Amino acid sequence: MNECGTRAWLASPPGRAGIAIIDLQGAEGLLDDVIAAVAPGPGVSPGNAVHRRIADVDDGLVTRLDPSHAQLMPHGGNAIVRRVAKVLKESGVQWLASPPPGARFEARDRIEALALDTIARATSRAAIPPLLRQSAAWERRQGPLDEEERNRGRRLDRLVEPAVIACVGAPNAGKSSLLNALAAVDAAIVTDRPGTTRDRVSRHLDLDGVAVEWIDTPGIRETKDPIERMAIEASVTAIRSATLIVRLIAPDVPDARIPGDLSPVEGVLEVRSKTDLAPVSDGVHGVSAITGEGITKLARSIRSRIVREEDLSSSGRWSFCDELRTESDL
Repeated sequence: MNECGTRAWLASPPGRAGIAIIDLQGAEGLLDDVIAAVAPGPGVSPGNAVHRRIADVDDGLVTRLDPSHAQLMPHGGNAIVRRVAKVLKESGVQWLASPPPGARFEARDRIEALALDTIARATSRAAIPPLLRQSAAWERRQGPLDEEERNRGRRLDRLVEPAVIACVGAPNAGKSSLLNALAAVDAAIVTDRPGTTRDRVSRHLDLDGVAVEWIDTPGIRETKDPIERMAIEASVTAIRSATLIVRLIAPDVPDARIPGDLSPVEGVLEVRSKTDLAPVSDGVHGVSAITGEGITKLARSIRSRIVREEDLSSSGRWSFCDELRTESDL
């Protein structure tokens, strides 16, 4: 018996997979109750996706396609799918052995199809809500993109392909320690000996849902070591293509001279390191990899430089793939 009037079925192919897709279909209020039961948390409004604990067995995504249609996306192990199905049935949902006739698997229109394809390859989970709003955005407004839409779109593109952030500074300014603090893992060697980072260390970091490629460059200084000099020259090439430069200045080492012709799109963010040795004044970005002071604040500041909050909440158009960019240029 279907106690709550909601149906569910496995929409992805059966068997082991990276991700399983479980469709939920029912009246709006009843569907809200089912989502709350199987993936507790604040309500999920149509056009949004959230990260949740699903059936108390796995972390995954809950997407709300429209008021009567939602999807659960846990990992695709058979045991996980059986557990989710069990919790759904215990919540009164009718579990269908196969998709019902006429079930919608594909997108409602071309824009949504392109958006779903882009979601599959986006590096940032923050890309999901604005991509799911694009079908309605393009339906509301036609014609060429205006300058505001183009500028916003260029920033939102960084959710699909991560922006490059280059951290520069003198040897022992604390660049590798800052990377480790941001990543919460030992991604680079940390030592007091100058010149330890002989080549750039690149790491993808997740800054509250926005993925970036962080380049930890060798300390910039004059050196006769040919290997270190080559590494510094290579790092300068990488720095020139960065979206944002984080210039790290430490109180216990001379400041490094960096090329004066750098013009990253989002500018240069000066950060004072080792605030456990020398506190900084108000209004100055200060961090300590030892105490953790300022690390979270810096991550948020970098995130807002890469993608604005108003970009993420905008309901305007975004030419998020090559096909739409080509059309927008016509």
